[in-house]
Amino acid sequence: MLRRAALLAIWMLLSILLLAQISADKKPAATSSNHLPDTALMQQIQNAWATLNPAEAARYYDKSPNDVFFDAAGGVKFQGWQAYDAAMRKLMADEQSAKWIVNDDAVVHAAGNYAWGTATVHAEMRYKNGTHQTLEERWTLVWERKNGEWLVVHEHFSAPLEEH
Repeated sequence: MLRRAALLAIWMLLSILLLAQISADKKPAATSSNHLPDTALMQQIQNAWATLNPAEAARYYDKSPNDVFFDAAGGVKFQGWQAYDAAMRKLMADEQSAKWIVNDDAVVHAAGNYAWGTATVHAEMRYKNGTHQTLEERWTLVWERKNGEWLVVHEHFSAPLEEH
């Protein structure tokens, strides 16, 4: 009788452990969207813009009409992704190729469902008219975690004024 009770207890313990393991295995696997934004993500965003097709960058951006984006190259202020997308399409129509390299001063800070990053960015653009331009730009962006994805909800791109 004692032996039967011990076997029953062992069987119940093993069953509980097995169920706990099965439950743990069913948890969703960590994806890049579950991780905090980082400097690698910053470079991925710049690589998407370097395709000269804003649709490639769109997946990194929130689509709320309340988001504000500042970019001195295409205008001063864009309210919402649609306005930003349209302005960048016009601007990039004159470009043959572009490359943005996030410099090693890039940092990302996180607080709850928000994160922000800052960096200087080396830019190289070749235009269809044969001209070439290089710039050292400044970049600040704010991400918000929405539905498990980190999306840019604010961005500010600028370049220092040229010295006269």
